[in-house]
Amino acid sequence: MDATASSTIRTSDDGASGRLTSTGWPVGLGRIPDTLDADGSPLDALVLMPEPALAGATVPARPLGVLHRIGDQAVPAAPVLLCVAEDPAFIGLVDTDDLPRRDAEGDAWAAVLARLQRRDAGEVTGCGSRAEAEHLISAAHHAYERLTGCLE
Repeated sequence: MDATASSTIRTSDDGASGRLTSTGWPVGLGRIPDTLDADGSPLDALVLMPEPALAGATVPARPLGVLHRIGDQAVPAAPVLLCVAEDPAFIGLVDTDDLPRRDAEGDAWAAVLARLQRRDAGEVTGCGSRAEAEHLISAAHHAYERLTGCLE
């Protein structure tokens, strides 16, 4: 993790009234190790987690989707959306279809990304699926292996 910020991605509601009963989950900004994007940098990742992580910490996580956005040339590649692996709080989150009931659509992720990067995150055009995220991670890992000579 490089940094962590609070979010509006809700943790729960009281059912009947739809009121939030607690604050949003923290979201961390980091990179997926052993991957390379088109610019030769590790893939950017936004990780939904139950508590903030310290800078430099490694957080085991699983993919949920990809944040698609447009902006000027300073907007980096689409970050992969992840959640902490094997945490009971996130069992119901499997794919981007599960995000709306947690108020975790693309705009919520982009708002956190803008705070973490201290610059405009660009305009959100949608969220790609878990399958797209897994494909992106696999291709970036393959690019890393080709560059480092570790390709099997």
